[in-house]
Amino acid sequence: MKIHYIRRLSSTSYMKGLTFYARAKNGDIDAARKLISAIIHLPANLQEKSGYVCPVMKPAGNRIPLALAESFSNNSNLVLCDSVFLQNNPHGSSMIERMYYQPSFSGFVKPGRYILVDDVYTTGQTLKSLKNYIESSGAEVISAWCIGSGPSLEFEPTRLKLRLLISRFPDINNYLDIRKLTVPQINYLMRLTDIRNLWKKYSSNQLHLMYS
Repeated sequence: MKIHYIRRLSSTSYMKGLTFYARAKNGDIDAARKLISAIIHLPANLQEKSGYVCPVMKPAGNRIPLALAESFSNNSNLVLCDSVFLQNNPHGSSMIERMYYQPSFSGFVKPGRYILVDDVYTTGQTLKSLKNYIESSGAEVISAWCIGSGPSLEFEPTRLKLRLLISRFPDINNYLDIRKLTVPQINYLMRLTDIRNLWKKYSSNQLHLMYS
């Protein structure tokens, strides 16, 4: 199932302004639960939901997505899926670093319908990879939610969006796997004049990190 939009519950700036935020981001689950309780007004139709709710969860660190998933589970018929973990190193802060970041997940996925949750939606690369992982196990992802986001809540591109990208950069498959791109990433690419510059900047940045 294709998800065209992410559903947002609050704002990034409001979340980061709370006293619980830093501790929750550093792995304090009690602080994360207090943060969720302070800012989240759960959707009115949540009680009608059933299936599983799966957070973007690392083995250690940020516990805000887990606390949000717990809140969904406690107020609906959704079952918390806390057996899937993000395995990768940090993705970096620049759009170029995020463009080539390839998240990977591990863990057991039960058959059924899933709702995904994360704290902040920026490029959507992590959520897209989690969706692919769950669906590769035979389950179905029906929606995705976040607390805060960047300017766009669009997620998976339409065929028209992909055709426009290929029309602008016919050789894009030499540089990126367009099947893994999200709408915010495509919007960024469409502002470039030459797709080769993206790879040059990324390569140059990696060399700088290697020798710095």
